[in-house]
Amino acid sequence: MKNSLKKAFSLVALGAVAVSAASMNAFAESEDARFSADGKFSAAEIEASEIKPVITATQEVITLEDAKAAPMRKVQVSVTGANAKYAATGFHIYYDKRLEIEMDPFGGPKATRGAGAEYLTTKTPDLDPTAADFDMKGIFVCSAADMDKGLDGVVWEFNVTLPEDVAEGDVFPIDILYRSNKTNEDLFTNNAKDLPGRLMQAYTFTRGIYNPEYNPNFKAAAADVEKCAALADMNGAHDGYIAIADGEEPVTTTTTTTTTATETDTDTTPSTGASTAASTKTSTASVTSKKTTSKKTTAKSTAKTTGKKDDSPKTGVAGVGVAVAGLAVALGTAFVLRKKED
Repeated sequence: MKNSLKKAFSLVALGAVAVSAASMNAFAESEDARFSADGKFSAAEIEASEIKPVITATQEVITLEDAKAAPMRKVQVSVTGANAKYAATGFHIYYDKRLEIEMDPFGGPKATRGAGAEYLTTKTPDLDPTAADFDMKGIFVCSAADMDKGLDGVVWEFNVTLPEDVAEGDVFPIDILYRSNKTNEDLFTNNAKDLPGRLMQAYTFTRGIYNPEYNPNFKAAAADVEKCAALADMNGAHDGYIAIADGEEPVTTTTTTTTTATETDTDTTPSTGASTAASTKTSTASVTSKKTTSKKTTAKSTAKTTGKKDDSPKTGVAGVGVAVAGLAVALGTAFVLRKKED
């Protein structure tokens, strides 16, 4: 195991240098593309997969006060439904371009593995500059093992800092993606890379994450939408968010109070000196007062949310990928690809 991993890292290092030197052009998805998120399986075959992983990202709503007091927030990416079933992984995590990821002393993203990846061998994550093509920022993460040692739980976590001008109603989306080009693709499979492993990967990237082609059905929890109305309009291909709760707006209510006054006039008869009640006058006065109270707003927030071009990147498009041969595949670095020429 030790020697094989050393060899894998060596191959990866050579491959990364070669790719950077070549400065490869991005490949557009085509009908004869070698890779795709569904692994060329039918929908029925994918649904029948015996292993059905789900990958989720942080979903939290905080107050503006909390955002100002603690602008650095932790993002966690977790796996469920695949305990001790996977080994080779490689996928992309995108986040709102207004967020700044915490960096390590060597200029790389400071993303660390969680308990779910404790027994996997992981490579230092890479920044993915091609995320800018979708108006986002992103990183590429990957793992490998000599056995299926991947567990359910948090697999990756990293810190991001909210912008100084963060405001009530802001939504900062987080997205988990599969990307590929003609020679490489992202992974979530077992060590054997057999049929169950390939079906598991197809399920993960078509059903286990939200995406525009196969599963554009993401919805924020109703309780979170109640706190931040803009979440109701969030891109259905995203997987998580950090949101700032809506504020309190003053609401003016009008109250009308009716009062009744009674007035009695008395006439005096001069000839007899006797006093006689001549008439009684009754008058009614209306007094209107205004009362200002605070009530939580439920109107749709107009705060800016950031998505990707065409709302979300399509799966199978060119980007930063992980190689597909042996351990070197899962431990591969992200390809830095130029934008396609128009």
